[in-house]
Amino acid sequence: MYRSIVVHELVDWIEEHLEEPLSLDRVAYKSGYSQWHLQRIFREVTGDSVANYIRKKRLQEAAFELKQSERTIADIAYQYQFDSHQSFTRAFKKLFDETPSVYRQYR
Repeated sequence: MYRSIVVHELVDWIEEHLEEPLSLDRVAYKSGYSQWHLQRIFREVTGDSVANYIRKKRLQEAAFELKQSERTIADIAYQYQFDSHQSFTRAFKKLFDETPSVYRQYR
């Protein structure tokens, strides 16, 4: 039960910091657990690894941003800590089955 509370508090913290660099080391430090132990309990509670969870949340926020603003795709990619427009597009397409430009145009 306590683990679940810790993970849910950590999820809230992650979601507040999606636009900042979030290494596993930083997230583990925030949680008070070792990286190994955090990965184990995080997956138990959320069904996802810390890195996958962060990536999905960033992409979901970026998708919202694509619909709500006219900022360039590259600007949105960098805002959510992607190294390049290309890496953002690959990750976006993998999650949403379409490119950011198609998503923006037809959603």
